[in-house]
Amino acid sequence: MKSTWVEGATPPSKDLVAHILQRFTYGPTQQLAADVRTMGVDNWFEKQLDHLSISDSEVDSFISKYEMFNHIHKDMNYLWPLAESEGDIQKGQIYNAHWMAGRVLNLYTVVRQTHSNRQVFEMMVEFWHNHFNITTIGDDTKDGHLDWHTNDFNKKVIRQHALGKFEEMLQISALHPAMIVSLDGELSTKELPNENYGRELLELHTVAPKSGYTQDDVLDAAKLFSGLRVKWPERYYQRGKKPPFQGRNTFIDMESVDSMIHAERQIFGTFKVMGWQRTVNSAAEVLPAIQSLLSYLTTHPETGKTVALKMGRRFVEDTPSSKFINDIAASFTNSKGDIKATLRAVYRHSDFESAIGTKLKRPGEEYVSVARALNVWPNFSNLGVWKGITKDFAFVSPIVQQDLSRLAHVPLGWPFPDGYPDVATNWVNANSQILRWNTYGGFLQGGSWNQPNLEKLFPVAGKDIDSHIDAIAKSLLLTDLGSADRKSIKNAVVKAFGSNLNLDSNLREKTSLIVRLVMQLPVWSLR
Repeated sequence: MKSTWVEGATPPSKDLVAHILQRFTYGPTQQLAADVRTMGVDNWFEKQLDHLSISDSEVDSFISKYEMFNHIHKDMNYLWPLAESEGDIQKGQIYNAHWMAGRVLNLYTVVRQTHSNRQVFEMMVEFWHNHFNITTIGDDTKDGHLDWHTNDFNKKVIRQHALGKFEEMLQISALHPAMIVSLDGELSTKELPNENYGRELLELHTVAPKSGYTQDDVLDAAKLFSGLRVKWPERYYQRGKKPPFQGRNTFIDMESVDSMIHAERQIFGTFKVMGWQRTVNSAAEVLPAIQSLLSYLTTHPETGKTVALKMGRRFVEDTPSSKFINDIAASFTNSKGDIKATLRAVYRHSDFESAIGTKLKRPGEEYVSVARALNVWPNFSNLGVWKGITKDFAFVSPIVQQDLSRLAHVPLGWPFPDGYPDVATNWVNANSQILRWNTYGGFLQGGSWNQPNLEKLFPVAGKDIDSHIDAIAKSLLLTDLGSADRKSIKNAVVKAFGSNLNLDSNLREKTSLIVRLVMQLPVWSLR
């Protein structure tokens, strides 16, 4: 998305530090920009790639205060007993622990995006969740079976590998219960193998349609995965949530995930996928064959191009150049899918530096960037409550259920396998823009988030209103305000408060209006 700026409008900052923070964080702040300049931008970026060396004690301390976050990243072996113990068993009811855990995961993600010091890591968590997309909203998804596994998926597949090796993430994603349920793996039979995972593995996760794979490739991949099943808790079968297995019930358990190979559902034979070939004659040979195929697809040149295209859209521009795609794909392939090495190549590429002002914030990103700029924390003083048998569970926050739902950008919430779109044309419309503008007012008034301390954030630099407008704009935009924008903002302040603009009176109200008007400028919505 190219931007054109008329005379007097405020263009995006050309400062490299501001550009890097716009693209590799959920929004720059004056303090972060100062810290990066002191540290050196290259040192900051390298430090971000070593995310575990960065303290996140402030956000960890905040999360530890609220019992609802105890359910984060728990698997079904924790959530199902909770659901049974807090439901009225005499009435055949269960407590919707899976739905609760999913909403808490959405909220947890927003808090991390807003306040984590590990900003590049959080950006990559979102990036890879979109790549291997599993929706985390709606307990009716897949007949209510999916939400039991989304927290564990976020932990074991995405967060543990977001800055690691692509192949390791691909391998565990393929075997994880959330992926099996999401793409209907449990519906597969010998007679009719379900093609959903085989298709998305090629179309979305690795080589993409431009690679020229065929329907035979999709079908052979589907046949190879035909015996993969979720290992549900025994009580899940007993309560009638899933029909029990029939026959000899020959299973081979997977390590580290609650999945298994069901030999009676598995198709055997010779499988061929895009030049890869393997013969499987027994259940014991299935997992090695799956691992071999996924390793082969990781190193396929077209997989590198798929990742390069998506990273280009995320960090550079909506339509990355062929040179960028080829260069980043080469880095990905040569490093054997090392995500840090690939990100370094993006960061150092000439296209990245020249792409100032070419990306639009998606609604959720703009929402988080406002929270970061105003340095506010969620207001959990009035959470919605769900009643269990032994206790009440407070977890329903308007941040997810109202604010982000209205913006149509709940984190980790895209309902389809392809992940949220990452080009401006999908997000630009009048309704979306009005919702964004209304969001700024909500932050300034307080409600879903604590009210910001405007006096501390934007201290009065001089007695005149022009100086105050310039200082606020510089703090938020990291660049000087254009003359036409300054005039329009001042005119709006005059209309609201009259021609006497002495800052000794109504300072908070005047500051709040100026902040909102600056955030309504087109430049604010750019990354």
